[in-house]
Amino acid sequence: MCKLFVAVAFCALVYANQMPPADEMKTKLVAAGVSDAAAAGLVDIGEKYRSQVQALIKGDDEAGWKLFNTIKAESDAYIATQPETDQTAYNAFVEKTKANFQAYEETSVAESA
Repeated sequence: MCKLFVAVAFCALVYANQMPPADEMKTKLVAAGVSDAAAAGLVDIGEKYRSQVQALIKGDDEAGWKLFNTIKAESDAYIATQPETDQTAYNAFVEKTKANFQAYEETSVAESA
């Protein structure tokens, strides 16, 4: 699971203190055009950190960002080794996830005002 699974997705997951099931995340990546093999590799990275994400104490920003940056760095390094088509699809997935997260945040802020 931030370029975010991923950068933004992992950030959201860290702060929500939960991660979607691996098969669900893989399905979303494949549906976005990432190859099955590349999606599996990205999911493996997220799975490696699943227990740490779930163990984070909500509101521990420093630990959350440290974990986020670790996952992002590994995800970025991995996707850079994949074919251009996977990189393009992955980047589009990240941008769409980021836009969805920002829309959710804006809605949440507006509703709490």
